[in-house]
Amino acid sequence: MLKQKLITYGIVSWVLFSAMNLLLSSKLVALGHSFEMTAVIRSIIISLVLYALPMIWGALGHNSGYYLLAVVIVIYSFGLFNGIVTVMASSTAIMSIKAAVILANVLVIVFNGYWMVLALRYRHWLDNKRDNDKLEALKKMQQDRLKQNK
Repeated sequence: MLKQKLITYGIVSWVLFSAMNLLLSSKLVALGHSFEMTAVIRSIIISLVLYALPMIWGALGHNSGYYLLAVVIVIYSFGLFNGIVTVMASSTAIMSIKAAVILANVLVIVFNGYWMVLALRYRHWLDNKRDNDKLEALKKMQQDRLKQNK
């Protein structure tokens, strides 16, 4: 269940990042310089690859994919924070647009934080499962030894 949520929320995180990327490169934010649409599309494609590969790796049963995805999400969250700073420092848009863009960035960062909480819960569940499996194996080994000693 947690694995499915991690993948689903990972996809949502990528969609939100892509939306913020498009918003920050739009004329609405008025950063004072134009963006090449090809550069924005290239950025979105690169982010899609960086999000998708760890998700696919994790879905195939390799939990290291979720660690990689966590690194990707953290890096892109720092990018969102940079978007906040850029809007505050460079945008010539009206204050309400600045505030809305900053709020949207903060909400995406909070969402990414929730993804991290889910990832930590999944890690905790895996640790408990591993420990319980080892405990059961030890108990079985002890019972087998007791039967052999009788």
